[in-house]
Amino acid sequence: MFMNTSTLNNKKDPFIELSNEWWDENGKFKSLHKFTDIRIQFINRMVSKYRKPNKTLNLNNIKCLDIGCGGGLLSERIARLGGSVTGIDVTKNSIEIAKIHALNSGLNINYINTDVSSFIKNNSSKKFDLVIASEVIEHLDNRILFFEKVSKLLKNRGILVLTTINKTALSLLFAKFMAENILKLLPKGIHDFEKFVSPKTLINEAKLYKIHLDEIIGFKPIIGISSDLKPIIKNFKFTNFLNVNYGIAGLKII
Repeated sequence: MFMNTSTLNNKKDPFIELSNEWWDENGKFKSLHKFTDIRIQFINRMVSKYRKPNKTLNLNNIKCLDIGCGGGLLSERIARLGGSVTGIDVTKNSIEIAKIHALNSGLNINYINTDVSSFIKNNSSKKFDLVIASEVIEHLDNRILFFEKVSKLLKNRGILVLTTINKTALSLLFAKFMAENILKLLPKGIHDFEKFVSPKTLINEAKLYKIHLDEIIGFKPIIGISSDLKPIIKNFKFTNFLNVNYGIAGLKII
């Protein structure tokens, strides 16, 4: 099924078992919680660059689609900054968790348990100022189809923001082997190295559907030691080093 955010289609979705972990800041998505601050900074930078030059960074009145929203970590932050947010995910458990957390937080977010193809079929007239797919690309089986569908969802000069993992020897070592098996910063088996992808590949694939990705930045984790002497990610910072985690963004231009 296209746009399944599980690691492999037609196999067990690891996010079903992990759904209850989404809002546990010390749980299995701890590193993703730490990553959210810099993801929001990157999104704000891109909105400022493409839509609001020389103005305060904000997402006020931006109509946003968060693809593969999971439990809503990014969706909630964007909504708090004034964005009108729709979040979609194929894992029903995650959407239910997202809905409950948003309700308890007093946030109005339109969460839907669906894939992109079905969403378009049921919402053919909807267009967005901003589409985000954060930590989603590396779980897809068909990126070309992803860009085709996303292009249909973006307004002319709409912004696409992606964060993902480069396909390099270093990403295999750090983002896959060490993060999952040695440092245990990520759930084991969450990533498939064959689905990691270079910025150049994404640029070429997106261009086929009039999406021009021209802004790229790396994300570097700041590693520390916890009180029980275990490695933890304390924070992330921007870097020009793109060989592991990176963000990439651009506009759809008709």
